[in-house]
Amino acid sequence: MQTGDIRQIAVNVNPKYSVFVGENLKDEIIEFIRDKRVFVITDSNLFSFYRDFLNELSQHLFVFEAGEESKNINTLMKIYDFLLDKSADRHSLILAFGGGVVGDIVGFAAATYMRGAKLVQLPTSLLAMVDSSIGGKTGINYGGYKNIVGSFYQPEAVFVDVGFLKTLPEREYLSAFAEVVKYGMIRDKKLFEFLENSVDALKNRDLDSLQFVVERSIKNKVEIVVEDEKEKNIRALLNFGHTFAHAIESITNYKRYLHGEAVSIGMVMASRLAEKLGYMSRDESDRLKSLLSSLGLPVQVDFHIKPEQVYEIMLKDKKNRDGVLRFVLTVGIGNSIITDGIARKVVEEVIGANE
Repeated sequence: MQTGDIRQIAVNVNPKYSVFVGENLKDEIIEFIRDKRVFVITDSNLFSFYRDFLNELSQHLFVFEAGEESKNINTLMKIYDFLLDKSADRHSLILAFGGGVVGDIVGFAAATYMRGAKLVQLPTSLLAMVDSSIGGKTGINYGGYKNIVGSFYQPEAVFVDVGFLKTLPEREYLSAFAEVVKYGMIRDKKLFEFLENSVDALKNRDLDSLQFVVERSIKNKVEIVVEDEKEKNIRALLNFGHTFAHAIESITNYKRYLHGEAVSIGMVMASRLAEKLGYMSRDESDRLKSLLSSLGLPVQVDFHIKPEQVYEIMLKDKKNRDGVLRFVLTVGIGNSIITDGIARKVVEEVIGANE
């Protein structure tokens, strides 16, 4: 439903909540949190940009060091200490202001503090807007593995204010389009074609094009989450390219590539695997590679990797069952499947060919 320039997208899980999409949602956010004890948690980069806005939202503010390296148990313990020190309780509202790292770790803190405090997601990056803030996945990295400890925990609301994208660094902004392209590949051919025809507008941050892409991506995510909230079935499709990507991130200690960049490389690997197995044509996998490249994303690793090392890390992927490696593969553009039983040699050939 549309309210003025704000789009409201219902997420019909239990309990239900809404995603609000628009520009300059400050008044709506303040109205939503009115008369609640609010605890805002963000990272150091965002605090330097939005200090005044954050102080308007709450006097209780915790800031941790920006970066994927902070998404660990030590930062989580500091968040617990902050909440305890400020006498937060399970009726308090914890507001996660930031990108995917902030949303993941703050969401996990809210899910586990006093067995569950109220949570609002306020994503500031394109990646968080179209993906990580929607659907209730929370978590931290542990033992060298990404999001290996976490929970499903739905927020009270998500406010997606596209105005925050104006200050997003170029590399971070572009990397997020990997997740948008993902939706096009796994289930939304029209979105994929829109992206192909709108590269320049999106790179120039045209607001109309961006709003369309963000809304369409959120609706794709919401439809899947509503059907499979706890990732027992089709929600795993959202991990297209991620099995490869998480292994690449792990090998590089999360320092060489942004998450979206790793996903871009991972999707190219997955599409080549699908091509080898006859699920898609060379032309279709080339279209994916061309779109990603035109959006400024990497399509292959820029260092020597050992395929057997990547494969061993992939065996720890959360989609696997009973130690069997499972893959999300696209069937052409706009359709996808989850499959297993692929010979290790074939997978390692695809990894080795991507240098």
